[in-house]
Amino acid sequence: MGRFKFLKYKKKDYHSETNIDDHYLLNNKTFESLFENYPDAVFTLDRNGHLLNYNSSVKRIFGCDDNDLKRDFRKYLFKDNQVQRTNRLQKALNGEAQKFTSVVRLKNGELLHAEVSYTPIFSGDKQVLGIYGIARDITKDVENEKAILKIKSNLELAQQVAKIGSWEYDIIEDESFWSNQTYQIYGIDEASGYVPTYNKVLKRIHPDDQEYFDFIFTNSIKNCESYNMEFRISRVDGSTIHVYEQAEVILDENKQPIRIIGFIQDITKRKMVENKLSESEQRFKNIYTNLEAGIWSFDVSRNEFILISPGVEVVTGYTSDQFKHDIAWESIIHGDDLPKYRKLQPILQNGESLNHQYRIIHKCGEIRWVQDQTIPVLDDNGNLIRIDGIITNITELKVYEERITHFAYHDILTNLPNKRMFDDLIQSLVKSKDPINFTLLYLNLDRLGNINDTLGYEIGDKLLQEFTKRINTLLDDTSLIARLDGDEFSIILYDFKEKEYPVAIAREIIKLLKEPFYVDDYELYISSSIGISNFPHDGESKEELLKNARAALNRAKEMGKNNYQIYSASLNISSFKLYTLERDLHKAIQNEELYLDFQPRVDTATGKMVSAEALVRWEHPIWGQVSPGEFIPLAEESELILDIGDWVLEKVCSYLQKWSENKSPIVPISINVSAKRFLRNDLISKMKYVLEKTNTDPKFIELEITETTLVYNEETVSQVIQSLREMGIRIALDDFGTGFSSLTYLKNYPIDTIKIDQSFIQNINIAKSDEMIIKSIIFLAKGLDLNVVAEGVETNDQLTFLKQQECDEIQGYLFSKPVDEKRFEQLLKNKVLKVNNSLQNQENIENRRKYYRINLLFPLSSNMSLTSINGKSVELGKTEVLIEDIGIGGLRFLSNINLPVRPDVILEFETLIMEHIVKLQGHIVWKQEVNDLYQYGLQFTINEVERDKLVKLLNNFQIQLRKNPLVQDCHFIQEDKMNYLKIKK
Repeated sequence: MGRFKFLKYKKKDYHSETNIDDHYLLNNKTFESLFENYPDAVFTLDRNGHLLNYNSSVKRIFGCDDNDLKRDFRKYLFKDNQVQRTNRLQKALNGEAQKFTSVVRLKNGELLHAEVSYTPIFSGDKQVLGIYGIARDITKDVENEKAILKIKSNLELAQQVAKIGSWEYDIIEDESFWSNQTYQIYGIDEASGYVPTYNKVLKRIHPDDQEYFDFIFTNSIKNCESYNMEFRISRVDGSTIHVYEQAEVILDENKQPIRIIGFIQDITKRKMVENKLSESEQRFKNIYTNLEAGIWSFDVSRNEFILISPGVEVVTGYTSDQFKHDIAWESIIHGDDLPKYRKLQPILQNGESLNHQYRIIHKCGEIRWVQDQTIPVLDDNGNLIRIDGIITNITELKVYEERITHFAYHDILTNLPNKRMFDDLIQSLVKSKDPINFTLLYLNLDRLGNINDTLGYEIGDKLLQEFTKRINTLLDDTSLIARLDGDEFSIILYDFKEKEYPVAIAREIIKLLKEPFYVDDYELYISSSIGISNFPHDGESKEELLKNARAALNRAKEMGKNNYQIYSASLNISSFKLYTLERDLHKAIQNEELYLDFQPRVDTATGKMVSAEALVRWEHPIWGQVSPGEFIPLAEESELILDIGDWVLEKVCSYLQKWSENKSPIVPISINVSAKRFLRNDLISKMKYVLEKTNTDPKFIELEITETTLVYNEETVSQVIQSLREMGIRIALDDFGTGFSSLTYLKNYPIDTIKIDQSFIQNINIAKSDEMIIKSIIFLAKGLDLNVVAEGVETNDQLTFLKQQECDEIQGYLFSKPVDEKRFEQLLKNKVLKVNNSLQNQENIENRRKYYRINLLFPLSSNMSLTSINGKSVELGKTEVLIEDIGIGGLRFLSNINLPVRPDVILEFETLIMEHIVKLQGHIVWKQEVNDLYQYGLQFTINEVERDKLVKLLNNFQIQLRKNPLVQDCHFIQEDKMNYLKIKK
């Protein structure tokens, strides 16, 4: 019975043209071997639908025997589906494969769900001989599906009864999936096709709750944290309901949020009940009304006072009606005491009483101290429902206590905090559970001892008091200045955002002391030497910080006093460079470190040089050529820009005089002038003096100004410009188009030339809007009879466009980069400049290498520090750079700091390679600019033992890199390296 069964073949049931081979196709023993053990029922039917053969699964699934199957198999199995069976069978006999589900009534009367497939059997001449049939029992699948539908129905019913809706939000697709009850809670018809995106849902939130909801929801995604909150929904029908929502954030395998699932519950009725309960709570009025102490009772549920004795008015000045309707108790608490007051309130929730002291602001404006005894009242469930209290005025007692405490912690002469308070504050900052960075400024007043010796201590004491008044104008609540000893003071700065803030304060102190002090008819001058140390970089204890601040102070005195010094270990390379540049800029002119480069301006049509711009440069003795972008802002801040501007003017005029004597052609030279220079009343006299001294024709001088200059003082600047024009000096408006009112300036000021900012030029053939702006500027200039100069021209396409627009002059690398005076004099003699099509003539970096390097697909993060300059050790903090390749001879790295190429500037690099902390020293041998960053080649300073260790490590490193470019236990940076470093700036 286990074998595949065959029924006798009746030839008369087939068309006469059917041959014996076709019959064989239907009765081939192959069926037996293929389908006997097949779990589904397999059978064949002839063209009349009669059963020809079948496997044992037919009997097992349908519960029949061979005798049953000898009868009409079709009627037996499918008698309840006669129409469907006939249609499906006919389509299969017509050559179309069929697949359908059918309910089968078994021999025992039970129903079986079957999935039936009919596959036509074709003869050699494509005639349908019969049908292969497969029937699979899907009864369990159908029952499971019904069970799931029942569960889903029950869940929907449960949600409906509890007024709880479930939802799921796809963060990536911005689409939510709601249960039926969720739609009902929001009052939205599910059949309306409403797709609940985030912004659509947000619009359904009550307007007063939208900001709160958005903050909670977005922070939940950002921090990958669950949330629960209550808010209101404005339904489509105009009604408002209260809901409670709870949700969990689902993360992907990379710990990134992808979905949020949650539930939402209508709690409107609960809110109504809470409000009714708060209105009907019992009020206790066992309060004395004849005491000077204030007695009160506050209803927590209703958030209002329900009983206030007249004594409260005696203490606060406010009546009971004002507290009930207009004044919140916290509103009269002193701002400094309010955080502590709020911090203590939660213990009332536990039934604990409070007995504490704080300050209030009396109605008359006076500060009063109060003793506050607060007694909580809980309901049967332990919930806080009311607070009773007694308020007593203890101002006189506190004033007495504060006087004693003040004298213990303040200097009697200056009323500044003394050393005890200073030590306590530092100790608390250092020992804090959540320590913050802070800075220590140690001040010493120079010459105070001389004043005491010559004029007496009374004058010296008054001077200290005046110094205290002046210094306090610089400081705010995030600082403390203390007098430590006679002429020694210290300032603690904390909770500041700008890392250069302490240096700025030091500079302001020095600047502040330049003004004289007037004491008893004496005009007195003092200065200050300042040492700076930072926590925790320069010490993790009070003693270490003070020691290092004193060391920096002593260095300031050694440098000639009246300056500040930073304990160098607290600086990274960038801060150290800024510090040294600011310090050395004062002597740059005196030490002849400044020089001029000249960039030609050429006639657009002919290429003839018609003028040039003088550009100031600084060759620093340590840092080499310093970018104007680095030192010009420092000069502007310290007002050294005035001296530098005058130096440039004198230098340009002396060069014009020299070229004239050498019989070289001369073109007008433009000079950038600071806005501050126009506000000095000696600009005109200075110009006349320099022009006469050098016998320079004013027509060869053009002053470049920016819109900032015009904004400072329009009337003064206008008069100065008019006087300069009368002298014959031309005026150019630089960076035209980048300000807010350029057109107004063209109307109100006698401008000769406008220079189109290079940001527009760079976008030619990229941004149509910029091209239209350039066209408009040139058209406007032509109409106003102004000369137009295009800055930053670097490509032939830009030149072609500017020629088409008839721009007057071109300035940019396409014709010449800024050159020194000797090279510029040669260009003057050449007169006509040719287009330079090879702007990037950089030497092949690979040819500079002596040893093979490992090129890194992902750069290594490294901490770089400066260890020595010119043989002198330097203790500095660390700066992050990115290593792009590394070998036994050196490495290539990328940084946002402009460093010098000098063999006596030694750098140290520390990085992690395969669990090994690697420290390497060397000096820079080449550098180049790359997208506003700097790329360097470093040659190692390394001995043979260190080299051997490095060789072994790098060989193993290279082997591992071939397997995986992200070798484990290395400080690889996987994001874009350019953006990574620019963000670090």
